[in-house]
Parts: sequence; C-alpha cells; structure tokens
Amino acid sequence: MRRIVDLGITIEDGLPSDPPMMIPAIDYVDHRKGATQMEQFFPGLKAGQLPGGLGWSLEHVSLTTHSGTHMDAPYHYHPTMYGGKSALWLFYREFYLKIIKRQPTSGQAGK
Repeated sequence: MRRIVDLGITIEDGLPSDPPMMIPAIDYVDHRKGATQMEQFFPGLKAGQLPGGLGWSLEHVSLTTHSGTHMDAPYHYHPTMYGGKSALWLFYREFYLKIIKRQPTSGQAGK
C-alpha cells in the first residue's frame, strides 16, 4: 500500500534557514495600516468611511527558492546543468505532468 508523507514545513517570518541571508521575511500589514493603504489606493477615500475605520490586511512575503522544504533545480548548482532549467520548470515538467497523467488504480478513485 502506498503512503504519502508530507515533508513540508510552514513558511514563517524568520524561519531558520541555511544560509541566514535566505531567511524568509513576512511583513504583516494590519487593518489600521491597510486603511491608510486604501486611502492611497482609492483617491478621495477616507479611513473614517470604512467600517470601523479599518481596511484590508495583508502580508508581503520575501523568500527564495531555497526557503522551506524544497527541491533544488539543476540551475541551482550551475547555469549549464540540464540546460539551465529553473526550479519551476523542473517541478512542472518532472512532477506535475507525471502526476496528472497518471490514472488512479482501483480503490483510489476520488482520493
């Protein structure tokens, strides 16, 4: 019987990484800051016109292809390896396409 094991980790602000210059950074914009952003985004809007004076909330995320659980692409090691293909090319070409082409075996339909 096949078993899927999730090796993924959650990307968090300051997640320990190697090397340290590649540590993910998340800048959280709360609803008060979001109201200020909305005033700039929508000319004429005043924060007081928003419900409770609050706007949107969002996060700015900065990370590299080396952040969290990942698979290194050939390009990571040298620009000429495997024709210099990127991590996204490798993922879609080698994994995604093979997964979607595969038909479920009996007892796996709908899972």
